[in-house]
Amino acid sequence: MTIKRYYIFIILLINGLSVTIAQDSNSIQLLRSRTQTDHIWVVAHRGDWKYAPENSLQGLRNALFFGADIIETDVRPTKDGHFIVMHDATVDRTTNGSGTISEMSLADIRKLKLKTNWGQSTQFRVPTLDEYINEAKGRAFIYLDKAGIDMPGKEEGSTVRALLNVLRQHNALQEAIFVLDWDYAKARRIFSTALDSVVYCPVIEDRIPNLADYVEEYLRELRPIAFQFRMASLETESYRLLPHVLASGSRAFVAATWPLHTAGHDDNASIFKSTSEGWGWLINQGFTIIETNFPKDLLQYLRERNTTASGE
Repeated sequence: MTIKRYYIFIILLINGLSVTIAQDSNSIQLLRSRTQTDHIWVVAHRGDWKYAPENSLQGLRNALFFGADIIETDVRPTKDGHFIVMHDATVDRTTNGSGTISEMSLADIRKLKLKTNWGQSTQFRVPTLDEYINEAKGRAFIYLDKAGIDMPGKEEGSTVRALLNVLRQHNALQEAIFVLDWDYAKARRIFSTALDSVVYCPVIEDRIPNLADYVEEYLRELRPIAFQFRMASLETESYRLLPHVLASGSRAFVAATWPLHTAGHDDNASIFKSTSEGWGWLINQGFTIIETNFPKDLLQYLRERNTTASGE
């Protein structure tokens, strides 16, 4: 099957799905409102990379089509100061080219073609962050991963500050999500007043020093809309802090993409064992923001479970 025919097949497949494609700002407003709800926010990891190249505009469109509330994507600065959407520090794995992104111009990167997950070239080009924001604006949050990585020779927090400037240009601060393990003082220093505009999710993970004090400071000074939990097992301090965070009114966010973030109750448990061991377990624990490699499947599961999902 040729690549062109493959994508025609995928478009036909998507059009045949029994899902609601209309996406609006309801889930955006609902998350920010802190309203008590049974809504589960679905986060598409690198967009939809099952039916399109990861971090592509087509992958973003597919995820929106399925009904994802949040699109997780990776941001990387080019040599000439633009941001592209790509996970790796190089273009080698995901395009038909080679080179380090920070040493390449945007013009050079735009000449490249994205590859499928099995290495074949497609007609899709590497998207810019501007294109991603324009596509998702008013329809879903964009979770900007890799934001905490600064280029050599740049001041601390320079990547975040540059990203905030891009978001301001698009009037999209309130539709951006940042997930970082910085202490509150650093987060406030780098984000300044933008910390109160974006959805800032502190990480809860055992490797963070004085974890309980770190969480208490965030609850006292910011009261985050959500914390992202990373729990290698149920014996961790991170897991023991879950009831306290939920009682505070903050939401619990988890990446089901990784077993070490979910104590083994991840995507693979849902797909290859049973949903009750994966996504169902997470929901029953109180997690209401779930990142997944299978947004279409998770959304279908939520509909079958009679849980509120996007567009319903």
